[in-house]
Amino acid sequence: MAVAAPEQRAKHEDAAATRTSVSPHLIFLPIALMATLALQFTTLNHYFYFDDYVPFAEIVTQSRWEYISNLVTSTDLTPNWRPLPGLLFLANYEIAGMDPLPARIVMVAMHVGTAAMLYYVVQRTTRQAWAACVAALVFGLNPAYVGALSQVTTATQIMAGFFLVATLIAVIECALSDDRRRSLMWLGASAVLYILAIASHEGMAIMFPAYGLAFLTFDANSRGRLRRSALRIAPLALVAFATAISFTACGCNEGTDVWGTSYVAEQTLIYLGRLLYPVGLELPNDVGLAHAVAAPVLIVVMAVVSFGGPKVGRVGALWVVLAVAPHVFIEYFTASRYLYLATPGYALVFAAAAMMVVERLPTAVDRRAVAAVGGAAVVLLAGWYAYQTYEQDEHFRDASTAWRGYHDDVTALWPDVPPDTRVITIGGPFQKYEYQLYILPAFAETTWGPTRILQDYEPGSLPAQLALTSDSPYVAVYQDGVLTPINHGDR
Repeated sequence: MAVAAPEQRAKHEDAAATRTSVSPHLIFLPIALMATLALQFTTLNHYFYFDDYVPFAEIVTQSRWEYISNLVTSTDLTPNWRPLPGLLFLANYEIAGMDPLPARIVMVAMHVGTAAMLYYVVQRTTRQAWAACVAALVFGLNPAYVGALSQVTTATQIMAGFFLVATLIAVIECALSDDRRRSLMWLGASAVLYILAIASHEGMAIMFPAYGLAFLTFDANSRGRLRRSALRIAPLALVAFATAISFTACGCNEGTDVWGTSYVAEQTLIYLGRLLYPVGLELPNDVGLAHAVAAPVLIVVMAVVSFGGPKVGRVGALWVVLAVAPHVFIEYFTASRYLYLATPGYALVFAAAAMMVVERLPTAVDRRAVAAVGGAAVVLLAGWYAYQTYEQDEHFRDASTAWRGYHDDVTALWPDVPPDTRVITIGGPFQKYEYQLYILPAFAETTWGPTRILQDYEPGSLPAQLALTSDSPYVAVYQDGVLTPINHGDR
């Protein structure tokens, strides 16, 4: 019954489209994509942020082949096996140096592309253009993952999301195809795309059960369905298990240093709660009331959609669970960017739930009134999403501006710095200890070249006092917002 109703309405929709000669996709798809692009377009102006400098410092200090070799063998400074984002950083550096614009253009383009693919997934499986638009908007504008497009190194999330949804399309097309050759072609494409997803974010090896469910769910031929689905998922499962075994054997993934089970329950509530109510983000051991309530509500919605809604909804529900799972084991911090890869599944659940509501309305209800109310609700939700995204992105905008300003200050004072030189600023914007170990040294190497070091000290601290007694021309103090050198020797 839950499937028959959408198919019947789809016939009416197609007939209406024929009469008016205007495809609903010419309206709904541009709306979703233009809204997504408009909201994320401002991130193109963001500069580098926090540890964005680290992979670029590796590019600066290593030969190209050494850098690529370290990416592939997971022996880089941040040993996650993520060669595709690393290659994006390398291409950015070769094209524009330390201007992040090329990487940011790729990230925004892939984000919009993922929204478009989600539109296709929902349209292909339900024939409901309006629901496809809802799914694309819920993904494209969602503040749950705020910051994912604001930091260059979170290209891992963006690229993985793109290839994961592309894999889902290949899986669905494989399952729906009646032609054996065409089905095998799509199966091969799904394996390649899944490998690309894992090469963007190795943690997404966990996602293969969602594709297995999709194979099983969308195979229209009941005879031999289970066996076919098992055979089709086998290549993806082999890739996933090979990835897991490799990292377990080598112990070369940085996640092994931060994983634990102390706050799994709490983080599950935090992340699931934020998907439904994307405001606030607590520490791992502190669940806020809003998310403690929202998480169970989302779980109930996913269960209801899985058993009584459109088929794509159950795939989305499992997707959410799998995409969130790796991040609830990170004990020391939470991050909104970790929800980027769960949001495509949430968008599918949301669209499926909306379809269930519409399907169960009494037949006496005026459909035009339903469309008007539903359209207004989507507009309000999209507006709230956009507002929250802009407001919550303020931290990243301000931090990006601070990094750009700091770069301008130090390069104006010291355009060139000799090798093996320590540059010290006092009273700058990055005095915290966490910046001194890797980030500021990486900043120095990307700015002036290898073997340069940069530190920013707190005024009055012992390191600052010692620096002030130095006769080095590479020590400066922020005075009324202006970086002023304390010595004017030869530089």
